[in-house]
Amino acid sequence: MDRTPTPAPEPGAGARAAAGCPVAHGATPGDPDRRGADDGYFGPGSVSWRLFSDPSSKLGGVAALLLQSLNPMMMRVFAGTSGYASDAEGRAERTGRYIDTTVFGDRAHADAAGEAVQRLHAASVWTDPRTGEELRADTEEWLAWTHNAIVYGVLRAADAFGPTLTVAEQDRFVVEQHEAARIVGITDAALLPGTRRELDRYIDDNRDWMALTLPAAELSRELRAPALRGNPVKVWAALNIQDGILSLLPEWARLLFGIDGRPMSLRAAARVTRRLTAAARAGRSSEDLIAEVADRVQTHPYRRVRSR
Repeated sequence: MDRTPTPAPEPGAGARAAAGCPVAHGATPGDPDRRGADDGYFGPGSVSWRLFSDPSSKLGGVAALLLQSLNPMMMRVFAGTSGYASDAEGRAERTGRYIDTTVFGDRAHADAAGEAVQRLHAASVWTDPRTGEELRADTEEWLAWTHNAIVYGVLRAADAFGPTLTVAEQDRFVVEQHEAARIVGITDAALLPGTRRELDRYIDDNRDWMALTLPAAELSRELRAPALRGNPVKVWAALNIQDGILSLLPEWARLLFGIDGRPMSLRAAARVTRRLTAAARAGRSSEDLIAEVADRVQTHPYRRVRSR
């Protein structure tokens, strides 16, 4: 059985971004004291800066992590070479820091982060003791699934919790993120959707080879069966946010995780999560949100570049 992702539909003319993401940069000036040597690969006029600085992107990132975990081959590699399932919180923190650095950091720090992750993937090699099959984390089709799941999760979160995007802005974000794919080592453009419609089709087309492995089940245990201890208000908010995240998953993924029978609960939780997300951004402009992430990247990048 073919266990590699279905390639993305062939994007239309102009859908593939060249190095430096020329579609991303706009004329909006930023505070130079808050940035590194340059605006990085996206810039203040990009949809990427707008989305990844918004609180909703963090929820979309968790949904993406769940989707990524349904790649059974990658999970076998990570289970055999790392503490993936036992360190879910640490992985989420490192992934968030990596994304912040590649999106908001200058090009030197973005490249350094990408090179570090490429080395990590290249070193993650596991041989099945029963079959002798060698599985590699740097298999490009699997990297593409990981990348496209992030783009999909962030867009689904924007759909559900804001900010509101036009179809053109959604398509632009998909293309901007081709640069993020290049940074992590994806070179085959056929694996990268060129529009939101193509992205949705890519996610759906790959459902037949996805599976819930034991490491993936362990990773998602708290989301599927959350704890009910502690401050009642905080528990209520956490439960709604957790179910709001689960509502972002496609129906087939919810079926694999065993949560497909809660549509009314998930829809209600999504409405509450939208209100909570709006409260999180209340009183802060997109410029304020971007500045907050940019400051964090400057003080704590994924991989610091040494001064020459």
